[in-house]
Amino acid sequence: MTAMCEGRVVIVTGGGRGLGRAHALEFARQGAAVVVNDLGGDVHGRGGSSEAADSVVAEIRALGGRAVADYADAADPEGARSVVQTALSEFGRLDVLVNNAGILRDRMLVNMDRPEWDEVVRVHLGSTFSCTREAAAHWRAEAKAGRSVDARVINTSS
Repeated sequence: MTAMCEGRVVIVTGGGRGLGRAHALEFARQGAAVVVNDLGGDVHGRGGSSEAADSVVAEIRALGGRAVADYADAADPEGARSVVQTALSEFGRLDVLVNNAGILRDRMLVNMDRPEWDEVVRVHLGSTFSCTREAAAHWRAEAKAGRSVDARVINTSS
């Protein structure tokens, strides 16, 4: 039996932990090559490290899959462009974008200040917008060039 995603290339933002990690591992199990994008901040959005993304990539490779880490800030337009370029340069294509990047501000609205709110919106919505925009631009260019596009965007939220 052929794996459902054999030959497909998937980007998972926020792929280093939690649900993003689960997405990345399952797509790999189903035969996809995976770009594990994770800035490496802690659950509160502070700091940065390659450890989270590298760990998931190592898990996928240990299972015989293909994966590469990307540490760009997916909420930043240049970072989003870099994530899409990583998929194209490493695997030659992009078929699926999973917008999963997020940070935790586990506070009631009445206790949250405006900078905290702005950062949540920047990461959760900004990365969804920036990465989807870059992926869609790529797919549009492919279609205009006469190449078949069978693409998907998956958004997670909490």
